[in-house]
Amino acid sequence: MLVAIGDEASIGERLAKLRQVMQERGLDAYIVPRFDAHQGEYCAAHDERLAWLTGFTGSAGLGLVTADAALLFVDGRYSVQVREQTSSELFGYEHLIDAPLEQWLSGHAAEGWTVGYDAMLLPASWVERFSAGAQAAGAELAVVDTNLVDLIWRDQPAKPLAAISRLSEQVAGESSLDKRVRIGRALADKGVDWLVETQPDAIAWLLNARGGDVPYNPVPHSFAIVGADGSVRWFVDQQKFPHGTEGLGFDDIVFLVPDAFLAELEGLVSAGQKVLIDPDFAPYAAVRAVEAAGGFVQFERGPVALAKAVKNKAELAGMADACKRDSVAWIHTLAWLAGSVVPRAEAGEPITELEVVDYILAERQKLQGFSEPSFRTIAAADSNGAMCHYSVDEISNKPLLETSIFLLDSGGQFDCGTTDATRTMAFAPVSDAVRKAYSLVLKGHIRLAMLAFPDGTRGHHIDVIARQPLWQHGMDYDHGTGHGVGHVLCVHEGPQRIAKPVSAFDLVPGMIVSNEPGYYEAGHYGIRIENLVEIVRLDNGYMGFQDLTLVPIARELIDPALLDADEIAWLNAYHARVRAEMGDLVEDLARDWLRKNTEPISH
Repeated sequence: MLVAIGDEASIGERLAKLRQVMQERGLDAYIVPRFDAHQGEYCAAHDERLAWLTGFTGSAGLGLVTADAALLFVDGRYSVQVREQTSSELFGYEHLIDAPLEQWLSGHAAEGWTVGYDAMLLPASWVERFSAGAQAAGAELAVVDTNLVDLIWRDQPAKPLAAISRLSEQVAGESSLDKRVRIGRALADKGVDWLVETQPDAIAWLLNARGGDVPYNPVPHSFAIVGADGSVRWFVDQQKFPHGTEGLGFDDIVFLVPDAFLAELEGLVSAGQKVLIDPDFAPYAAVRAVEAAGGFVQFERGPVALAKAVKNKAELAGMADACKRDSVAWIHTLAWLAGSVVPRAEAGEPITELEVVDYILAERQKLQGFSEPSFRTIAAADSNGAMCHYSVDEISNKPLLETSIFLLDSGGQFDCGTTDATRTMAFAPVSDAVRKAYSLVLKGHIRLAMLAFPDGTRGHHIDVIARQPLWQHGMDYDHGTGHGVGHVLCVHEGPQRIAKPVSAFDLVPGMIVSNEPGYYEAGHYGIRIENLVEIVRLDNGYMGFQDLTLVPIARELIDPALLDADEIAWLNAYHARVRAEMGDLVEDLARDWLRKNTEPISH
C-alpha cells in the first residue's frame, strides 16, 4: 500500500494540526524521523510518517517542526528529490550529514525550548547527538510517549501482518539453534547477559525466518531479546503464523506480543546486569527500559549483525547463483533497450522509464526462484538520472530518446540470494564530456575491482581508490562506493561498507559488497556502474574482490585513452568471462547483443 502524500494544501493542513497538538503538550519543536521502530531503511506504509507529513519519500531523512518553521534534513542522494517533492514555501532544507539536526539546534533553538520525540523511533546515538545540540542552546529533548503524527493521521494504514516462513537449513547453511548457541557464547565471552535485537533482518537471520512486512525485504517486523545461554524471547504478532508455528523450527523459542517488548525487557533485566544494545540501530526506548531496571547498557554493534555479514559456504554459493540468474534478466533487458529505444522513439512511441521497470520485472519473473524486486527499480533517463535514488512515477516518467543517457539500477530477491546491479547506457554517440565522465567512473570501478588489500582493512581505507580518477578532474559523487548485501535479506546490509565516513569494522572474506562509483550532472544525467562482489582470500594472503554480477559494461561510452593498459586488460577479461558464462543462458537475440558488447577493446 502506498502512502497518501497529498498536495501542498493538505501538507500545510497536516503541519498545522501537528503544531496544534505540539502546543497542547507544551512542545516548542517535534522531531519526525524517517525511521520506524526497527530503524530500517524500508518502512511499512503504517510507518511512513515523514512521507505523509511532508511529501518527501526518500529512504533517509528527518523532519523538525517548530511553531513557525519546518525543516527537512536529507543526505546528498536526495538533495534534488526533496526539493521536487516538497514545497519550499513550507519547508527549509539542510544536509543530514554535513549540517545535522544537532548543529541546527545548537545554533537556532531558543533557551528553554522543549523538543519532543518518540523514543521508539530514534536510536540512542541520535538522541545523544540531538540532546547535546539542544543543551548547547539551553533547550532540552523530551520523550513523548504517544507519537504525535499518529494522533493526526486519521487514515493511517494498519500494521503489516505478512505470513512468516522458514528458510531451509540447506539454503541457510546453518540451523537456527546452532546460530543461537553461537551468539549466546559471543555474549557470554563479552560478559553480557542480554542482547536487545530490533533489526528485522538480524532476527530473520538468527531464526532462519523470512516474512514480508516491508516492501522488497523478506523479513518480519518483530523484536527479540537473546540471552547469554542462547535463549530467545521473540516479540512477534501470532497472526503472522496463520497455520501455527509447528514444524517451523521455533519450538524452543518463547513467543510474546510486540507491545510487551519494553515491559518484558525492564522486568527481565536484573540490577547490575549488562545488556548489549546497538547505539545506531536500536530504539532509545530500550535503553530507558534497561536503565529503569537498574541494568547497564553496553553500546556496540551486536554479534548477530557481525555473524550475518560473513556468509557461510551455502550462503555464498546461493548469492553467486542468484547473481548469475539475475544477469540473464539484465542481459535480456539491455539487449531489448539497445534494439528498441531508437526505432520506438523515431516512430513517436518511445519507451518510458516505467516500461523499463515493468520489462526487467517480467524478465525476472521468468527466472527460477525469483520472488520480488530487492528494491524499487531506478530507471532514470537524462536529468532523472542525476537523482541517485530516483523513483519513477506517472508524473516524473520520462521517455527514452535517441539522445538519452539512461541509468538502470535494479535487483531481485531469489530463493537462494539477493541481487543488485547498475548499468548506464546510451543509444547514440555522446559528447566528449559524457564519455569522459563515464570512463572516469569505470576507471574507479576497475581500480577497486583489481585491488588487493591486507587484513585489518576497512571500507574508508579503500574508498578513495574508486574516487581518485574523478577527483583528479574535480569530480565526485555524494554517496558510498559500496554497501553490504544480505543473503535472502536486505539489499543494504551492515556493518560492512565502502565509503568516506570512518568504519569501525574490518572487511573480511565471505562478505558481499557492491562496487558502485558514479557521477551526476544535475539537470542532465547520472552515471553509475555497479557489480556485487565477494571478498575473497588471494593466493598471496591478501584479500580481493570476486565479481558476482555478470553483465556487459557499456563499451560505447568508454574513451579507451582514459584507461591504463591494466584497466583495459581487466575489462577485457571481465567481458570474456561474461561471454563464456552467460552465452548459453540467454535467448538468441540477446546472445548476439552479448557477443557484440563483450568484444575486447584496445587503446
